[in-house]
Amino acid sequence: MDFLEVNELKTYFFTRRGILKAVDGVSFKVKEGETFGLVGESGCGKTMTALSIMRLVPEPGGRIVGGEILLQGENLVKKNGKEMRKIRGSKISMILQDPMMSLNPVFTIGNQLTEAIKIHIGLKGQSLWDRAKKILQMVHIPSPEVCLKNWPHQLSGGMRQRVVGAISISCEPRLLIADEPTTSLDATIQIQYLRLLQELQNQAGLSLIFITHDFGIIARMCQRAAVMYAGKIVEIANVKELFDHPAHPYTQALMKSVPKVEERVERLASIQGQPPLLHHLPPGCIFAPRCGSEKRKCQLNEYPPSIEIKNGHWVSCWRYH
Repeated sequence: MDFLEVNELKTYFFTRRGILKAVDGVSFKVKEGETFGLVGESGCGKTMTALSIMRLVPEPGGRIVGGEILLQGENLVKKNGKEMRKIRGSKISMILQDPMMSLNPVFTIGNQLTEAIKIHIGLKGQSLWDRAKKILQMVHIPSPEVCLKNWPHQLSGGMRQRVVGAISISCEPRLLIADEPTTSLDATIQIQYLRLLQELQNQAGLSLIFITHDFGIIARMCQRAAVMYAGKIVEIANVKELFDHPAHPYTQALMKSVPKVEERVERLASIQGQPPLLHHLPPGCIFAPRCGSEKRKCQLNEYPPSIEIKNGHWVSCWRYH
């Protein structure tokens, strides 16, 4: 069963230079208990897709101008601010990239962790603090009683990231969005944190959207993944199919640019050119100016519609039409 369904989502920013199409017609589904990956280079629209699902698009410049975000059949786009505040934390939650930016430096860890529990669950007194300690134990923080009294600057980067994870699951949401949560962590702590997320997902039966630019994390964490480029999803497939048979030229180029330990090469592969400006996209296929196999049809005004080339493997490329 599909827990989340995003249909033709469009999030635009209205600037002096023009309309910036940060998310332009994105569609995907996330099943119950599934880990779904969003992968692509910086600036492709991954984080803005997540913020759109959370209804946290920066205003007044940014607006969701089209599409649907169906959470268990409810369209979040039509919810007002008060209704969304009830949904955030209790049904959907998000782990942001930088834990130091996510935590308020003038409040203790305990104050920040208990705030959401008070609002969504209504606990008070000793039962509130007992639940806070239990949540910190779930994310393997030693001495939770001490941690609750600490300030964010007193914790290491890995501990802060665990606290952010604790806050995000404190009210037992059904969908967790993890936006590059391991970016600021070293390699050893990264592996520990990924294991922790998998453990939490198994315990709570969470659906998880994992946003990253690291194909290694996609291979480790996800069942299915979508590749984004310039505000659009260019390919969706299960992870094994995506790695074994990448179909879109952009996905193929990304795979080639990842160095392989067993191969010795003089020069690493790279993708020619630069991503397009989102307020001045090229006509037709947005990847055509950087694609080595571009055809005349790619330069037409029509963007290639998504087509299913195998069971569950969708790609937006004219070579398959």
